Amino acid sequence: MRVLVGWDVANTEAVEFAAWLGRSLPVTVQVMASTQSTWSKSLPKASKGRKKRMKEAQATFDSRVEKALKEHIPRPQWSKDVSRLVDSKDTVRSLHETAKDFGADLILMGSHAKTPKGRFRPSSVADEMMRSCPVPLGLAPRGVKLSKKGVTRVTYAIVVEDDPLEPDFSGLDYATALACKLGLPLRIIAFSPTAYEKHTSAWNEEVLGMLDHARDYAWALAAEFAPEVCDTFDVTSAVSAAKSWKRSIDSVKWKKGDIMFLGTHPSPQFTSVFVGTLEGEFIRYASVPVVVCPHSGTAQ
Repeated sequence: MRVLVGWDVANTEAVEFAAWLGRSLPVTVQVMASTQSTWSKSLPKASKGRKKRMKEAQATFDSRVEKALKEHIPRPQWSKDVSRLVDSKDTVRSLHETAKDFGADLILMGSHAKTPKGRFRPSSVADEMMRSCPVPLGLAPRGVKLSKKGVTRVTYAIVVEDDPLEPDFSGLDYATALACKLGLPLRIIAFSPTAYEKHTSAWNEEVLGMLDHARDYAWALAAEFAPEVCDTFDVTSAVSAAKSWKRSIDSVKWKKGDIMFLGTHPSPQFTSVFVGTLEGEFIRYASVPVVVCPHSGTAQ
């Protein structure tokens, strides 16, 4: 798996996310930043002196990245050109282009520096990536604690409205593929920001039916991806409804080895991540790493 990390001088959550995945999967990591980054000295617009300043900025960036990676990621998991500084004012576009050049399977980003620990608040760049990322986008909550054993359980989240519509289970293919590859249990959980007692019996029946369909789909995907593990493939489902997203998420038991997958809406680009308003609110309260999947993506 080729992992592109969006550099953030304020925290190393994205680097730690990559290291955590590397304990369970073969990964190759590259770290990217643009000259628009706050840590980088502004480069002169004129060509005179710009090349020298760019070289100095690259050297500074190389040093910072190497220091962070040495602390978290074994050197065999570093890419050949592990730190890439792009001379551009458009960080989002630079991430898109770097991901394409690197052949990234996943882009990882951390939370805004002022976010409470155990929660996720997107930076302006992450917010744009949540509506345009060309590959699955991994988001790390602030100060998240991760298992030394790597990923130990996979959760697929369904964000349910008060008037639930049958989803197309976007992202369930990625979640199932990872669970099968690592021999891990898969939880499918329907989350609602409205308390159980406020829902009608019809709502409960619809959501339970939705979960039945999701389990059937996961089994079908497992039979396609890894038929040899079907006899031991463990899929469970549950509903978590409380009077806010925070309570709905916190009422579920989470472990340091949990990773959560979330699907997205069809986007104008059709093959990119596109997080809707409801999902965006939900992600802010995630206490474990989240991978947001493109609507029409195919699991690797």
